[in-house]
Amino acid sequence: MGDGAAEGRDEDLRSVDVRPADLRPADARSADPWSAELAAERRHLDRARAALVRMRHEAEATEIAEGDPVADKVTNASLKAARRRRLEALSDPASGAPLFFGRIDYAAGAAAAPGRRVHLGRRHVREAAGDDPLVVDWRTDIARPYYRAHRGDVMGLVARRRFGFDGPELTAFEEEPLVEPSPGPAGASRAGGPAGGDLLAREIARPRSGPMRDIVATIQPEQDEIVRADLEVSVCVQGAPGTGKTAVGLHRAAYLLFAYRERLSRAGVLVVGPNRAFLRYIGAVLPALGEFTVTHRSLAALVDVATARGTDPEPVAEIKGDARMAVVIRRALGATRPGASPPAALITSSLGRWTVSGDEIAGLAAGIQAGGHRHRVARDLLARRIAAAVVRRAEERGHLPADSAVERLARTRSVRAAVDAVWPRTDAAGLIHRLFTDPALLAHAADGVLSAPEQRLLLADRPTSRRAVRWSPADLFCLDEALDLIDGVPAFGHVIVDEAQDLSAMQCRAVGRRCATGSLTVLGDLAQGTTAWAARSWEQALAHFGKPAARLEVLTRGHRVPAEILSFADRLLPSIAPDLPPASSTRAVPGALRVIAAPLDDLAGEAARQVRAGLGRGGSVAVIAPDEAVGGLTASLRAAGLPATALTDDAAPTEDAALTADAEPAGEAVLTGDAEPTESASLTDKPVPEGRASRPVTVVPASLAKGLEFDHVVLVDPASVAGSGPGSVQGLRRLYVVLTRAVTSLAVIHTGELPSALADQGGPFPRVPRPGGAGRPDPVLVRGLEVAPGSA
Repeated sequence: MGDGAAEGRDEDLRSVDVRPADLRPADARSADPWSAELAAERRHLDRARAALVRMRHEAEATEIAEGDPVADKVTNASLKAARRRRLEALSDPASGAPLFFGRIDYAAGAAAAPGRRVHLGRRHVREAAGDDPLVVDWRTDIARPYYRAHRGDVMGLVARRRFGFDGPELTAFEEEPLVEPSPGPAGASRAGGPAGGDLLAREIARPRSGPMRDIVATIQPEQDEIVRADLEVSVCVQGAPGTGKTAVGLHRAAYLLFAYRERLSRAGVLVVGPNRAFLRYIGAVLPALGEFTVTHRSLAALVDVATARGTDPEPVAEIKGDARMAVVIRRALGATRPGASPPAALITSSLGRWTVSGDEIAGLAAGIQAGGHRHRVARDLLARRIAAAVVRRAEERGHLPADSAVERLARTRSVRAAVDAVWPRTDAAGLIHRLFTDPALLAHAADGVLSAPEQRLLLADRPTSRRAVRWSPADLFCLDEALDLIDGVPAFGHVIVDEAQDLSAMQCRAVGRRCATGSLTVLGDLAQGTTAWAARSWEQALAHFGKPAARLEVLTRGHRVPAEILSFADRLLPSIAPDLPPASSTRAVPGALRVIAAPLDDLAGEAARQVRAGLGRGGSVAVIAPDEAVGGLTASLRAAGLPATALTDDAAPTEDAALTADAEPAGEAVLTGDAEPTESASLTDKPVPEGRASRPVTVVPASLAKGLEFDHVVLVDPASVAGSGPGSVQGLRRLYVVLTRAVTSLAVIHTGELPSALADQGGPFPRVPRPGGAGRPDPVLVRGLEVAPGSA
């Protein structure tokens, strides 16, 4: 999808790059029509900045019509929060991203905006109410052609323009005629890359630092189709590494909040990520797009009735995550209700003493149960119906009950006792604890569903005291299933879940409950499923989410991970996901991949050398290693004078740890016009001398690498990473994940043989020059791969 839409977009590009320090004679500069165009765009930027400042002053001057400080406390707080968010959205442009990143020129006869030039940015900017906007929000319908128009379908446009910035300074623009090109300086034509020109390619390739940022200026046609799908449509995105699936999901949230503001302001939007570290790295994207109301939750935090403090053996976790547990838990709840007819109830109140027979109570309960109500709601309904039966009898005897008599009577102890006899009180934690400690209850609930050995695994080593229980991650989703049956769980208008391929069936059900009446965006890659319960197909997973009719979109064209690295990682696909097409990349970076054989006692030393080489190239640097090796490797790197910090699930290592999510982050989407495209030349090593490294180096456990990306990655001991999963396939999938975290260079340091699935597939690998110059041994070929021997 989308490749055809990109055809023709790279033709006849006209570029101008004029610096503030342009040293040409004044008459030469004035004679250049594109310099005059750039000057005009700068004036438009200054005008837009001034307008935004006035908009903020107007917002600051707006008084909130607060109500009573006590009676309207919640409303007042909501109004203040809305005003604060409005002011944040109108922040000083000098301290944030440029006000606009592109421009589209409509034809005189276009159906929309005929003859208009429309500047596009993250927010709407206007000078006065009723005036034509100086900048239009990228999410409007009028902005759609910026992302989708091409020579085959110009969508009413005659030209598209992209801008380059150096900080706040507009330094360049690139014009793309969509009809017959007009005379002007020739620009280079590019083919086979992302849909756009040199500025776009530079932006995608340039180094990153800090948390993930938006890609609003670099969204590709196939991504935009997903972003702008209707709210009623649930979408599943199967995205290969570097295709931008995470960013697509976040921009879809921003688009839906814009297009369906009223509906989603009530129902809300939820983003679910695999862990807290991942959420920290994506947390700045939506605020940068002016959206501050989205809820972010890690998968574990989705269930707030308990905290996971224990672990399960893999076989036990697999059973607890199986969809069959939903049947077992539902049966267990039903088993708490006595099967025999309840006893008659003696109801005492101000209306007298009344008896309600057991048969009548059973009939009332059967009617409620047929309605499919949750346990607590059913209990409340039964209490009211028993109370209503008593009130009717009292009225027949001449009593005149008050209008509130039924509600008051339903809360009395005698009525509640009658309800307890039919449907006893229970809570999620109590039910699940009893299920996993009471062999008789488990045997009844799991009869014909779980085998006897599976039931014994669930009962093994379980503390009998509820206070002593240390809930495991798998327990949390059994608790959530029970909680939904008893009380219900909060729901949202739209839910976005990332890294969904790793979710168990019970986890999918928990996410699906949060959008039972809304829609869902599922993001993932089956080839990156590293858990024992990873999804085998999206059809199966979508059924567990409760969205079997969701639209499946497949993204295989990446724009971030170099082709050299992707083709190396693709060697694993026949072993880990034979039904998936191989990923491709629009970027070629000669020298992006090094495979280095090193002695076991020099793994850390070689890692330090490769880290210094990465630091010398600029951008973020990470070392990815087997989980058990992270502590020792971090200490070794520090001893070598490198500022290494280990990444944990709980927090980012440092503010500047230079991590982003698996996407195409745009670094505030500033299209820089000052750097040569990375793919235009081979990588050049300028290693940082010992004792002079200042930028942080992140040491990442292989189990936490998913969803993150770095400019330069040093992978240590791939064989141990491949052997770290619960099975051979899962271990190779983890290796596939870590191989695809680099967006500029990857150094693979190994001892002994590479994993056979990596070494035996794909034929000879191109020879890659190893840094170091004279004195270094020449690389040797091992099983078709170039391997540079490690040095002492």
